[in-house]
Amino acid sequence: MGRDRNKDKPIFASSRAIAMGKTNLNTLWAQVVIEELVRLGVTYFCVCPGSRSTPLVAAIAKNARAKCTMIYDERGAGYHAVGYAKATGKPTAVVTTSGTAVANLLPAVTESSRGSVPLIVLTADRPYRLIINGSNQTIEQPDIFGSFTRFSYDMDCPNKGTKLEYVLAAVDQAYESATVSHPGPVHINCRYDEPLEPIGEIGFANQTEHIKRWNDCDKQFLSTSEQPELNKKILKCLAKKINRASRGMVLVGELTTQAEQVAVLKLIEKLAWPVYADIISQLRLSTACPGVHRYFDQELLSDEFNAEAKPDLVLHIGGRITSKRVPQFFAENRPGDFVVIKNTPDRYDPSEATTELVHADVEDACNFLVSKLERKERGVFTELYEGMNKRVDAVVEEMVSGNPSLSEAFIARQLSKMIGENSSLFLSSSMPIRDMDLYAVTNRANIKVGANRGVSGIDGVISSASGFAEGSRAETTLLIGDLAFIHDINALSGLRNLSQPLIIVVVNNQGGGIFHFLPISRHEEIFEKYFAAPHDFAFDGAAKTFNVDYYKAVDKKQFIDAYNTAVIRSVPAIIECATDRKANLDMRRAMKIKILETLQQ
Repeated sequence: MGRDRNKDKPIFASSRAIAMGKTNLNTLWAQVVIEELVRLGVTYFCVCPGSRSTPLVAAIAKNARAKCTMIYDERGAGYHAVGYAKATGKPTAVVTTSGTAVANLLPAVTESSRGSVPLIVLTADRPYRLIINGSNQTIEQPDIFGSFTRFSYDMDCPNKGTKLEYVLAAVDQAYESATVSHPGPVHINCRYDEPLEPIGEIGFANQTEHIKRWNDCDKQFLSTSEQPELNKKILKCLAKKINRASRGMVLVGELTTQAEQVAVLKLIEKLAWPVYADIISQLRLSTACPGVHRYFDQELLSDEFNAEAKPDLVLHIGGRITSKRVPQFFAENRPGDFVVIKNTPDRYDPSEATTELVHADVEDACNFLVSKLERKERGVFTELYEGMNKRVDAVVEEMVSGNPSLSEAFIARQLSKMIGENSSLFLSSSMPIRDMDLYAVTNRANIKVGANRGVSGIDGVISSASGFAEGSRAETTLLIGDLAFIHDINALSGLRNLSQPLIIVVVNNQGGGIFHFLPISRHEEIFEKYFAAPHDFAFDGAAKTFNVDYYKAVDKKQFIDAYNTAVIRSVPAIIECATDRKANLDMRRAMKIKILETLQQ
């Protein structure tokens, strides 16, 4: 995946690779669509097998600047594209044939939509006349993704009477909708009549001066908008509130660029407030943020801490927070001001405590605030949090390292200690992302962390992680549970084609461990069969089938040795960690009790 198969072909633009009037219209329109996307910066295409999409696939194959990866199933392709876009911050395109192929993209589209991940969906379709006469492999594809798309367009079948400006303008509008102001998925439904293959010569008479100029240059057809300018009046008022606050706190959700991270760190340094950085903030594992408060979630178990920890102002920067207990705390202890600064206008307020939502570029907003704020000194409120953090850290380290078994807490904590600098980490939903958020140490300079937290599903996780590895251009570790692994096991078929190795650490506790923490677990007559969903699968056979290195770990030393070996070999690998659900549940409960005892001393 990710390898340029067209290195020796001429670059489209001044070379006039599209010869007007020398190709059939399906090919011409498809080439225009792909070329315009490439000019806009969309250069990575996830393609699935199919016939109706032939014009698009042929256009990608013939474009020297398009990088193409072929993925067998559309659901996996959609998630791979989402993972790549998460890693790069740039839109990724996924191309499918018609029918159920399109419907299989819905899960990835919902993740892209709720996670504000730019995604270009190009679906091939039949002409209108074949939709209503019962032709094979036809469904109603226009608007199939409903409200989840930022823009949806049903393109006509290529015809001589329609100018190419129509095609180019649609692509440009789709790109702008996917990237500007509120990033997310867009859908262009491309209708093609036969012949689908690039043969024949159909003249194209409507070559306007605009199209000739476009074909002779390497620029996009229409210019696109930029992010809206900062509302400096609102930010000045916010700076005044911050300057007056005596018990302030910073929450940092998902940050999407390194520039955002730098700007947030400058703001944190000037405020000297307690900071809770989510695991996908890119700051949780980083030594660049020494004041990060790692154990806020566990400390909220203590009523005494809750009584002392209420801030008068909360500044939430970036995306959502993984912890469920943190928003519950703010729902019960509402600060006078709860301000959210984020790149998108969608509302994230599970605590119903937000008093102000600032839709602004995070980097620009933080830099502006830094220029207006008074430098604060560390006060009693900050010292309270720091003291609690040290006490809980000692408990976690003692209990995780002191327990002889290979626990899920140990896997997360040890992984945070071993993962290589400048590598990437992808976290599955359910327990893996929570374990890393709860138990990871902070001792790395630069780890890129990703997860599907838009909708937080457990489907498509391996596919997303493989896209994240390709997009980040770095060795990537995936921490995943057994049910999520089973859900996306066919994604193992593409791991050997990645340009970067993906090491999969799969926690196999033979069921859904997260359900033990829900009230349904008390209903033993239905819990185990219908919620824990036990199984007796092992994954060595899957590794052998897909030619992926395999390691089995049943104790701590085996896990450490397996991970170190996988890193040294630098090829795709599966490390299956056998854990016991009941033993892990008992350990977590014992740790909570010990933390409570420590906080109440």
